[in-house]
Amino acid sequence: MKTRLITTALLAALSLGAVSAATAQSPAAGTQAAQADGERHRGHGPRGPGGGIDALARLDTDGDGRISREEAQAGQQARDARREAHRAERAARNAERGVEAGGKGKARGHHGRSMPGFDLVANFDAIDANGDGYLTRGELRAWHAAKSAERRAEGERRFEAKFREADLNNDGKLSRVEVSEKMPRLAERFAWLDENGDGFLSREELRAARPQR
Repeated sequence: MKTRLITTALLAALSLGAVSAATAQSPAAGTQAAQADGERHRGHGPRGPGGGIDALARLDTDGDGRISREEAQAGQQARDARREAHRAERAARNAERGVEAGGKGKARGHHGRSMPGFDLVANFDAIDANGDGYLTRGELRAWHAAKSAERRAEGERRFEAKFREADLNNDGKLSRVEVSEKMPRLAERFAWLDENGDGFLSREELRAARPQR
């Protein structure tokens, strides 16, 4: 009986010690998890709250709701410094693994652009519609919309030029022979793209196959 009581007391003591240790460690673990989660969301990706143009709000360091030329330049310099640090870190890792510079581990990221889709500093004056030396959210949205429209128009011009080049008999539609000769990459999908099954591809059928931007 006495042995059983001693054993029970020892087990209880061990359990309390384990709980205390876990409790002491959990705040630190929780802090690390929160920090890691914060790091993942700090990149201001193109989707979700704070993404795209709204990610540029981080450049508004004085909190006046505008981005000055100096703030844009400071943001670009900080980005360039981060990129160089990443390159140096990657080069060091590659050197440890014996990978030559310029080999498989090429840099990935924004490809020299200061922000998603465009260089904010290089296009500052074009974006600054009222010429007051500051960029507002409205100006950025308007400029981005205009550039998107330009890209769509240019894409339509290229599409029309390719369609006319492929339309050898100028009948406004493309036969299998024309597609095989001028658009060979579409030849295997001809039947799939030919939605009405008439044996030809129209402009509308081909437009539907183009990536949406």
